[in-house]
Amino acid sequence: MARGWLLILCAYLALWQPMSFASEVTATLPTLGMRGPAGVLELVAHAAVAAIAVAAGWGLWVGNPGAPRMAEIAVVLCAAAAVQSLYWTRLPHDVMPGDRLPLAVLAMAHATGWMMYLRKSRRVRSLLPSA
Repeated sequence: MARGWLLILCAYLALWQPMSFASEVTATLPTLGMRGPAGVLELVAHAAVAAIAVAAGWGLWVGNPGAPRMAEIAVVLCAAAAVQSLYWTRLPHDVMPGDRLPLAVLAMAHATGWMMYLRKSRRVRSLLPSA
């Protein structure tokens, strides 16, 4: 069972990411027809990222030995989706002019912090099978 920072990471992956995706779908669905196939494809990609994040968060929560690696992948995909949605999107986003770069840097720093945690934490290493 996760505690401390690991619990926060589990919540970020298993709760925040799907809620963020649900918010995106709610804002996009009424206008999806005018956004075209690119909008649908982007939404499907964000759904896949959310699904991988939920699986990684749940895996960390239950102590699955493969979960730390999957969580690394999920964190990278979440950061990539965040940066993609800032610069190359067909979906609605309320970003003020000049805020894209700081938000992209923040997304990358957030992912880097979690990656460092996943690689350095004793609690996470205890999940890994001993070689």
